[in-house]
Amino acid sequence: MAGDAPAIGAIFDAAVRAGWTYLGDLAAESMFSSEDWVRLVADHEAPNVLLVAVDQTGVIGYAAAHPEDCEMFLLFVHPAHAGRGIGRTLLAAAHSALREAGCREAFLFVHEQNLRALTVYAAAGYRPDGGDRVSNFRGTRVREVRLVKTL
Repeated sequence: MAGDAPAIGAIFDAAVRAGWTYLGDLAAESMFSSEDWVRLVADHEAPNVLLVAVDQTGVIGYAAAHPEDCEMFLLFVHPAHAGRGIGRTLLAAAHSALREAGCREAFLFVHEQNLRALTVYAAAGYRPDGGDRVSNFRGTRVREVRLVKTL
């Protein structure tokens, strides 16, 4: 799976450019280096979970989960493949992995301005629990809301 790191990074960058327009010019820049993506992929070896969706062109989406704390960590689909159920399929597979690890509830954080992601997660049964955090993306502060779902 280490060989998928460049494709995973490219999907993230494409999805950010298309969906995180609220970040302005920052969304047009690569936020993470290729070394960061290699490290992220390595960090998601067991017991963590990294799932990739592929078609004849290669990796088109991915999801990551942390079973130890029941966190749904990442979910991105290349914008050229959006709206085809790939995200729902990845999310369902991540939920299965979390359930198999003994999680009864999953949680995640999502940018409060990411309306598409909020809609996808609401359709999947996630609800806000009142928690939040502030992330820093290259000097830009972004509030993330915490969502939970019974598995």
